Amino acid sequence: MFGEILFAAGMGLLLFSVACFALLFNERRVQREKLVRERHQALGLPFGELMYENVDGLGEPITSDAYSLVGKPAYIVKLPDNRLLPVDIKPVAQNTMTPASHHVLQVATYCLILEEYAEEPPAYGILRYTDREFPIEYTPALRKKVLRHLKQMDLSSAEMPPALQKQKATKCRACIYQPICPIGQGK
Repeated sequence: MFGEILFAAGMGLLLFSVACFALLFNERRVQREKLVRERHQALGLPFGELMYENVDGLGEPITSDAYSLVGKPAYIVKLPDNRLLPVDIKPVAQNTMTPASHHVLQVATYCLILEEYAEEPPAYGILRYTDREFPIEYTPALRKKVLRHLKQMDLSSAEMPPALQKQKATKCRACIYQPICPIGQGK
């Protein structure tokens, strides 16, 4: 009789311990999800799972094998429809109603790279300046424009340099065409 009481008490204690552990585990999960949601909202990102972050410059580059591209957007968000959304942040105020065309191409290039990472290509990307944000629709025409620029870059050589007027020295030093580019040489 005494053994049965001890067994019942032990089982009750075991069930109570398992229930407490489950509650604690669930509470930690809820708190973690709340922190992620709050951070997501503080960053001003669309609803979805934050898949990539590179605001500190230490993020791994994303690459495209099909197009020999490398990029580092600020964020990549996986939207509820499983499409990836690149977000690029430019720490400048444009004070215009339209984004700079080269910034649009950069966001579109991130979209082109992300085509290899999901079943569906991105529908759009986000370009964020300090004073406003622009959704960049990733249309077939914009995709073709990026591919056209890539083809022009591939055709560049010492005899046919890219058609640049000027460029920042830091960008020239990081460019693979710097040794043959008349703008980038010596920077």
